[in-house]
Amino acid sequence: MNTALKISVPADRPGWIPPDIFYDWDTNPYAYQTEEELMPAGGLHGQILAYITEILRDFLESRGLMFLADTFMLYRDSRGIKQRVSPDLLIIPFRSEPPSAYNLDMEPPPPAVMEITSPDSHLRDMEDKVSFYMNLGIPAYLVIDAVTPQGRRRQQIGLHLWRKIRGKIRRTGPDRDGCLSVPEMGLKVTAQGRRLIFADIVTGEILQDTGQLRQRAELAEKELERLAEKLRALGIDPDDIGDKV
Repeated sequence: MNTALKISVPADRPGWIPPDIFYDWDTNPYAYQTEEELMPAGGLHGQILAYITEILRDFLESRGLMFLADTFMLYRDSRGIKQRVSPDLLIIPFRSEPPSAYNLDMEPPPPAVMEITSPDSHLRDMEDKVSFYMNLGIPAYLVIDAVTPQGRRRQQIGLHLWRKIRGKIRRTGPDRDGCLSVPEMGLKVTAQGRRLIFADIVTGEILQDTGQLRQRAELAEKELERLAEKLRALGIDPDDIGDKV
């Protein structure tokens, strides 16, 4: 006679709870993270992620958007069991308080997600996650393939964009100008060698990081000083011009 104890598991048990925990589990989606989910800070992957975060933050906010970096998105699998996934960048409508997790039971699919490849994630990012994100109803999935299998920065960064068009998943190619258009983010993106270039899809203005903006400001100050010296050589006080203006 089989007297093994059968334990009833509630239907609302999240799929990420370890199998050896049958009761009193932690409902926080950040509990029980796997080694794969715990992306280590720093390294090349982290540097690229930080750069994209810096260059896009203010632009996206001006368009009524924001991104969540390494934040869990909660969804239900084909069996209806709640699962979690953490895209590198999750684009959502702007809100004053970023959510600790983005729950698709309560929120619409986000406009776009981005992944930056790493040696361990390359195959999943380029293949498995394409249909996965598309089938969650996410309109745009952008992959930045910047890291080689050896963990080095690629000499030529690869950019890949997918959409679901009339029920079929399709990879979107670049426009005539060589850029990938992501209207869900208001952006165009291209790569020149190791450099990522983001631009406003409407104006074409290239977005600058803080270092580039600082360099432009320093050049502008030097040019103003050069013009001021020319005025002084002509016997004109630059301050007098400013007062008249």
